[in-house]
Amino acid sequence: MKCITIIGNIGANAVRRVASDGKELMTFNVAVNGSGDSVTWFNCIGNLREKLLPYLVKGQGVCVMGDLSVSIYNNRPDLQINIDRCELCGAKPEQSSQQSAQPNAPVEQPKPEVY
Repeated sequence: MKCITIIGNIGANAVRRVASDGKELMTFNVAVNGSGDSVTWFNCIGNLREKLLPYLVKGQGVCVMGDLSVSIYNNRPDLQINIDRCELCGAKPEQSSQQSAQPNAPVEQPKPEVY
């Protein structure tokens, strides 16, 4: 087992999926910035977490921990994390733009859901 922890931003809203065995899953991609302009993308998949799913939107910062699997697709590495734990990092993306428009206005941040 190869455990990994990444911190990055979600590339597109999380999607609810149903596996062939009927199990409900959620999937999303996370971009992790490296040195310079390099970005590494991770495909994240895990058991559906109903309370967390609405917060997994494009641009949201997340910390994902889980088992890493690597395969090759079109001569490029495909990095997949089977999620053990997922935490939100920072404010929702819409709130960040509101905060910059009104710097003195208090911004209520959602409580992070940890699983």
